[in-house]
Amino acid sequence: MITPLTKAFPRTVIPLLDQLDHVLPGLRPVIFDGPSTYLTETPNAQPAILISSLAILRVLEKDFGVDPKKFDYFFGHSLGEFTALAAAGIISLKDALQLVRQRGMSMATATAKSENEVGMFALIVEKGQVENLAQQIKQFIDSEALGEDEFLSIANINSSVQLVVSGHVRAIMNCLGQIRKFKGSDPRAVRLNVSAPFHSGIMAPAVSVVRRMLRGMDMNEDNVKKVVSNVSGRPYRHLIEMRESLSQQCVETVRWKDSIEWLEKNCGVDRWVGIGPGRVQTNLVGREVKGGMASVIPVEGMDVEGMEIAARALEDL
Repeated sequence: MITPLTKAFPRTVIPLLDQLDHVLPGLRPVIFDGPSTYLTETPNAQPAILISSLAILRVLEKDFGVDPKKFDYFFGHSLGEFTALAAAGIISLKDALQLVRQRGMSMATATAKSENEVGMFALIVEKGQVENLAQQIKQFIDSEALGEDEFLSIANINSSVQLVVSGHVRAIMNCLGQIRKFKGSDPRAVRLNVSAPFHSGIMAPAVSVVRRMLRGMDMNEDNVKKVVSNVSGRPYRHLIEMRESLSQQCVETVRWKDSIEWLEKNCGVDRWVGIGPGRVQTNLVGREVKGGMASVIPVEGMDVEGMEIAARALEDL
């Protein structure tokens, strides 16, 4: 995940890893040496992804002269929203790492307590039909068709063709069956390889954990309005709203599609920089915005050449 970046830019990345050692001892060797089954566990995966993404940003800044302060807005998908807070200078790296570790631990504990099978499924429909599908799912949930102690939520509305549902697998299958039988819709369902049913009611124990930690953190209010909320799909207005929204985020829908549309239509954003391992969210942005992938700069941090290409595209910052 971060090995190529460390080898190419050791003077920049190793100090970050030293901070990781201080905050979360023992995670660094797991990131570099595995085993992968341990790395993909929620309490480890969340800080590992966060430190990798921030290392990419730090290399852009220190080695290529890109100034993050010149970014107009910061936003990230689910866990990525906490990375965005650190990137915007609202919380420190130390606090960000501790926060996502505790968030991940509470999520893993909640998942382990579930007696029935849980999971997440991406549902794909024709362009422009995702809002209709979301409404059908909400109607199923509101109809009291869920069994006792069953959870089903819309976890993400990612694009004009895709949303993700999360919760108990039986409830998800029942919902899909009802929609296909009575609503005339036939979304393609793809099960996601995830460690927990994120953004469902099963994650409720994490709400109080995140809220308590945020209340005890020093948060810099200067850039609050530059960060877009997953829950509302709009830029935050103040710290009070930010703390509460971030606390609730783990059981709320990630409004990724709304966030993209708001930034493009209301804020005039026409260039997008995707920082972090993988291109899933970056590709979602590219498929939604008017400029397409040509307006998106992916920065995965996997090789020097890729970093150089990204830096050239950002040389005016």
